[in-house]
Amino acid sequence: MTRGWRLIARKEIGDAIRNRQLYSNAAMFVILFGLVTYVHVGQAREGFADPVDLVGALNLFTIMLVPAVGLMLSYAVIVKRREDGQLTLLLGLPHDRRDVVIGTYLGRFVIFALALVAGVVTAAILALVFRIELATTELLGFTVLANALGLAYIAIAICLSMLTRDQTWASIAAFCTFLLFVLAWRFVPEVTTYVVYGFEMPAQQPWWYDYVGALSPSVAYERALEFVIDEEFDQTLSAFGMFVLAGWAVLAPAAGYLQFKTSDL
Repeated sequence: MTRGWRLIARKEIGDAIRNRQLYSNAAMFVILFGLVTYVHVGQAREGFADPVDLVGALNLFTIMLVPAVGLMLSYAVIVKRREDGQLTLLLGLPHDRRDVVIGTYLGRFVIFALALVAGVVTAAILALVFRIELATTELLGFTVLANALGLAYIAIAICLSMLTRDQTWASIAAFCTFLLFVLAWRFVPEVTTYVVYGFEMPAQQPWWYDYVGALSPSVAYERALEFVIDEEFDQTLSAFGMFVLAGWAVLAPAAGYLQFKTSDL
């Protein structure tokens, strides 16, 4: 592997700045997190909210927004270049396919992370301006885990982009991924339990019930976040959530690359 991945990552970031994709995503996080913080300020002044409640409020929107942004940023990034011939041109330069994948992956994550951090910084500044106590440790932990969630969905989107040859199919796959892991997967543990126990629900949940649920990046993020904001959390389950997020971030693009490296452009 050459160092061409760095050039591709810089190109990704530069393109996002030129087409204002970075600015639009940052503005979205800034406005939304700013509004959430403003509401929290009012509640905190009236004694109805603790400092850590700001993290919980931000998380309510993060659960839906971060997967959507991560998928939208990345689902077409490789397949689009394949369709319009840019990929062939890139590979004609001193880059190989691994450079393209790694550079694109890291570049897309930097774009996402900058936008998310802009929103978190806005929330912190507003809290300080209005002289509201800020749960700094919890907010930092939330920022790290929200970025990990975004990285997982960017990884999945990059994988889909490598596996498909048409932007339409890539967009359909990204949408189905969102529905599956953000919404539908929450019912998978219950359905699995029902099937495993002979099409009836046991008196108690099996030990693996929550672990099956945490295989979704979104649920894994929620379990990991309990370590940050919940005093009574399951250490093993929170650690498993972090492990799952790391697994998606590594294995999804690796799986896509195995097919992409030998595919006909």
